[in-house]
Amino acid sequence: MASVKNEGFFQSSVRIYFRLLGFVKPYWRPFAISVFGFIIFASGQPAMAWALKHFVDGLVVGSSYRFLGVPLFWGFPAFIVLIAIYQGFGSFLGNYSISKVSLGVVHDLRTTLFNHMLVLPDHFLVRQSSGHLLTRMAFNVNMVTVAATDAIKIIFREGLTVIFLFIYLLWMNWKLTLVLIAILPVVALLAGRASRKFRKQSRKIQEAMGDITHVITEAISGHRVVRSYGGEEYEAERFRRASETSRSRSLKMTQT
Repeated sequence: MASVKNEGFFQSSVRIYFRLLGFVKPYWRPFAISVFGFIIFASGQPAMAWALKHFVDGLVVGSSYRFLGVPLFWGFPAFIVLIAIYQGFGSFLGNYSISKVSLGVVHDLRTTLFNHMLVLPDHFLVRQSSGHLLTRMAFNVNMVTVAATDAIKIIFREGLTVIFLFIYLLWMNWKLTLVLIAILPVVALLAGRASRKFRKQSRKIQEAMGDITHVITEAISGHRVVRSYGGEEYEAERFRRASETSRSRSLKMTQT
């Protein structure tokens, strides 16, 4: 039963994620540039590890050690600065371009949701609170899009970094490096459990934000009624409870 449940969760996550990726297609150019920037950033990590190895060797050998044909005292700092500039350029290119994609997808999703809401039947709009509908367009869309684009960023930037460093480690000592593969099943298990908890907590946070927006909307639109019947304390308590729920659920997300 657990394996079937995990498989269903994985298939559902993949299906939802590919639906989100459909909104990325119009922004394939900045997306490709971001991938190129992350490749630049990741390729600098093995060079940094290689330089640190020579730095340690130079400390052992002494002042006679030469780094790239020059004394270690001059060659190592200059190389570190060049690598920092190289990685900084790649990091800026990748993060700036993926931000263009993210903001574009947020805009497209919001306009699509709003246009769809305009043609929804009356009975649906009557059953839904305005606060929850507002939260879906203003907060949920941004959360989902940021999660999607952050996942892309992590896959390419951190994934490529792992690949480049893994290749470097294989070149240094392939027998010792293969031992690290033994921990991959444990990492995959932990990642799967954390992912399920993240989705569950994220859904609860979105509901809590909807409750907060609903209370605010009602208090503002009906402020005359609230003041006429002395409902200030009641509305303040409603908002406090909704805000406290949002706070506790956000803390659970951080704990996960």
